[in-house]
Amino acid sequence: MNKNADLLFEKEITSLIIPREKVVVLEPDWSLERALIVLTRKGTTSVPVIHPDGRVEGIISKTNILDFLINPNKAQELDFTKLKEYRVLDAMDRNHMGIMANSIFSFAFEVLVNRSYIPIIDIRQQFVGILTRKVMMEKVIDYFHEEYLQTVTTEL
Repeated sequence: MNKNADLLFEKEITSLIIPREKVVVLEPDWSLERALIVLTRKGTTSVPVIHPDGRVEGIISKTNILDFLINPNKAQELDFTKLKEYRVLDAMDRNHMGIMANSIFSFAFEVLVNRSYIPIIDIRQQFVGILTRKVMMEKVIDYFHEEYLQTVTTEL
């Protein structure tokens, strides 16, 4: 790997974070009905679940909600009237607690391989925003584009 790649992959992700003020979030005590309405109206498939004290509780998605409703241990059929009875915390995925805001690019890149975004937290475990796979991929594409241009320029 060349020096530019080393710089990219060792860089902190701080400048790439989408701040919490621009991120749609849900609270764990909200009803699944409210969650599905927010996800649908905001045109997103999943969002971070943030406790009122600022801690990341997990992620909730439309798929989590539907899976919860059709889970044989919870319900025998898909009944949307049940959405009011359950809370976000009942259906959310708790395996997405977040990574630190000062994490390096290479670590974040590995974490995002199978996720579209990851919550970002500070040293006090407070939610500060998200990092998306799209932003990371754009940086990698920029790197390869620059690498290609340097190669072409050098060969001339």
